[in-house]
Parts: sequence; C-alpha cells; structure tokens
Amino acid sequence: MAKVLITGGTGLIGRALCKLLLAQKVEVVVLSTQWTVSHKNPKLQYVYWNPKERFIDPDFTIEGVGIINLAGAGVAEKRWTPNRKQEIMDSRTQSLQTLYDAICSGQIQATNMVSASAIGYYAESDRLLHEEDAPDNSFLSSTCSLWEKEAVRFRALGIPTAIARVGIVLSKEGGALQEFLKPLRLGIAGIPGNGKQIMSWIHIEDIARMFLYLLETPSNETFNAVADNPASANALFDAILHMKRGLKIPIPKIALELALGEMSIEILKSAQVSNQKIRHHGFQCQYPTIERAIQNLLQ
Repeated sequence: MAKVLITGGTGLIGRALCKLLLAQKVEVVVLSTQWTVSHKNPKLQYVYWNPKERFIDPDFTIEGVGIINLAGAGVAEKRWTPNRKQEIMDSRTQSLQTLYDAICSGQIQATNMVSASAIGYYAESDRLLHEEDAPDNSFLSSTCSLWEKEAVRFRALGIPTAIARVGIVLSKEGGALQEFLKPLRLGIAGIPGNGKQIMSWIHIEDIARMFLYLLETPSNETFNAVADNPASANALFDAILHMKRGLKIPIPKIALELALGEMSIEILKSAQVSNQKIRHHGFQCQYPTIERAIQNLLQ
C-alpha cells in the first residue's frame, strides 16, 4: 500500500493508524477540518475539507489511494440532546457523501476503502452476535445502519468497500479506558450497574492493525472489529485493579440515567460480539484477552 487517505485522522484510531502507516513508510493524507496543521513528516499531508458543505480543497487531487474512513463526531463526548444526536448522525453520512462526490468527479481516484461503523449496530443480547444479526431501533443502531448504507454505495462505483464495526477501543491515549481510570485518582473504581454486562472491546494497536489489514485485503464484506474474548464490566475492572489500587463501587442504573441520559443505555447494554469472521479471514489480535490488553496499557 503506497498511499492511504484517512478521514478522522486526528481521532483516537486515526492517530494510531497514522503512526502505524508512517512507520511503514506509507504516504498518508489526512482530510482535516483545519486549514493548516503543523508537522514535520514529509510522508504526511493534511488537506482541508468541510463535509457539512460537501467541500474538499479543489487544489487537491490524488490517484491510486486506499481510503480509511473514520470521520464522525464523538459519540460519548457530549450528552445526547436532539441537536447532538443529529450532529452524530450527519457527521458520518456527510463525510461519506463528500468522499463519494470527490470520487465521482475524479478528484480522488480510490483503489478500495475501509469504512468504520460500530457495534452499537447490534441490539442487546445474551447470545454471541455475528455480522448477519439484525439491528434494533435504538439511536446508535439507526445511526450505524445509515452510516453503513452510505458506505455500501461505493461498491457500485467499482470500489471494494469493507465495513468494520468497531468495539470499545482501549487506549492509554484517551477514550473509554481513560474515563474508567479517572475515579481511581480518588481510589474508586466505579462499576456501571451490576457489572455483569458484556463489553466487546479491542486494543488500540489491534484496531489500527485491523484497519490496515482490511485495506491490504480488499473486500465488500462487513467485519466485527473486536478482540477474541469479550469481557464483563467486572472482569475489565478486575484487570484494571490488578494494575492500579482502588475499591470497586457499583454505580446504580438510576444514577447513570440521571448523569448521562439516553447514553446510559449503551453503557449498561450487554453485547457479546464475535470476531470469528475476521479471524477466519486471516487476522489475529495481539491482545486477545482483557487481562493482556490492560497489562500492556497500564504497565
């Protein structure tokens, strides 16, 4: 892979992907909503775009590039007001629509694409969930369905487009793990609800490697981007407390509902998602268990 174009390249996964690609001497172009971004790597280029306006800097063109689409407003960054929910949905669909227009006009000539989705696609279930399982009518599920529908349109242009439904990404650079660690500054590990809900997670290094793997093995398939072994919230915090001192304290469901509103549904939802398909496709996680992942991240 000689050239890769990334949307959402300044986010948690995007930063890890840029680091991985640049280490392999791959030329990386990041579509950014900032006009100028300072950096010193000659293999890295930032190009201005504004998906709300369907705009990409008209002076920019590129050929023979693989696309990794990660763009979208952070789901857990703000309370889900009606306006925020619309922003979360629009940011995902408008980004893909802008890429689609750029490809149709010839501004971007793509070889293939990998587009992010999320395991929020799935309904709560006590059984193992696979790619062919149906979504439900929740906000995140509806968002993921529209997100994927926009990505699938690229296949009709002759561009192989894989979809990766990303689980809870664990990283020491931000995201869910940092939120879990914050109360530990006070010696407290706040367990959401009863802690029995299953969380389908993935180590930051594995998700970056998985996106690159899917880009290097083009397909028109959908894959669950999670680790081999989903874990309960209790198991996750046990792994954290093996590395950090603290006392486990349950956070009642009603407290989460008051603090987070509708978002609390996702925090308390149990979703045991299988990565069997990507493993059979040939990808192997370096961190298949929660214990190994947390040890690596917190050692």
